[in-house]
Order: sequence, then structure tokens, then C-alpha cells
Amino acid sequence: MAFLDRVNRTPVSPKLLGEAVELFANMPPEDRPVFEARVIQLFEFLKDKGFTGRRHSDLALAINFRITAIAQLVRGDHVKGWTLPDREEGVTHLHADVIKAAAKEPLIEYSDNAVAFDENSFVRRVLHVAQARGRA
Repeated sequence: MAFLDRVNRTPVSPKLLGEAVELFANMPPEDRPVFEARVIQLFEFLKDKGFTGRRHSDLALAINFRITAIAQLVRGDHVKGWTLPDREEGVTHLHADVIKAAAKEPLIEYSDNAVAFDENSFVRRVLHVAQARGRA
């Protein structure tokens, strides 16, 4: 999937990914599951940060794919020890190490052209990030 290779080659900083996750979490609950609403918010967010042109589009796509892949992991048990549910429905607080891992971990195609993280590789990366600070 050449398209996915392009997304994986687009660098996303952990700080920017974390800000985008927070942006989505602060959206009205009825807008969070709406792809178009998320993308509009994300494009405006990146424009305000000074990103333009193809870099702007590639970055928005890479961030959206990474957040979608994180959500897939949160629905399972793979990052359970690294999350805290919020009182608000549909919001889960992620440990910073999950965001750092998500910014670097390659995305894979898993079915019907959907993207995800390889769960085992992702968990190893989170543990590696945490171990670097002595908190694994």
C-alpha cells in the first residue's frame, strides 16, 4: 500500500499528536465520531500552527490515521494499564508514553484497507519508551 508508506514517512511529533488528541477530546461528543467534523477541526488546527500545502494534507492524514489506530488499541486490552477513563462518555486519558509510541510506531494495513498498529509491536514500543525513563 503505497499510500500507507507515504503516511508512515510523514513525521508526526509526539507533542503535535498529543495536541491533536486533546483537540478531538475537546470536541462536542456528537461531533467526535463524525469523520468530516474531525478532519475540519484538524485542518484548521494545523493551519493555525503554520502548516500549508502538501505537508499540511499529509500531516493531517498521518495524525488522523494514528489517532484512529490508538482508538482501536484503547477498545482492546493492549494499552489498558496506560489509560484512564474520564467521567465524560467517549473520552479516555492516555499516558504520554502511549502518545510517544503512537507518534513513532509504523501503521499497518489490517483489513479492508483499514489501518492499525501491530498490537505486540506497539506494546513493546510503549514499554521501551517507559523503560528509558525507568518507569516500565
